[in-house]
Amino acid sequence: MITMNDETVKKLIIGSASVIVGYALRQLAQKKWKAVYDEEPPTTHPSEEINWKKVIIWSVITGTVISSAKLATKRYLTVKLDA
Repeated sequence: MITMNDETVKKLIIGSASVIVGYALRQLAQKKWKAVYDEEPPTTHPSEEINWKKVIIWSVITGTVISSAKLATKRYLTVKLDA
């Protein structure tokens, strides 16, 4: 039988929460992009013409915002679960 200690449970909670936050923010970013530009967010699909300006904007927005939110989630839950 597999047993989990407190540290393993904390890691699972923190990891799961950060994945959920990342997914939710990505969905929100996609909806906002569609509202602003009236099109899907850019992709690097090889069969499409690439608008590099939009690709860079999309990458900066999603990379910065989502990574920061995931980091904040991990730090917040680490502090709260250790208390």
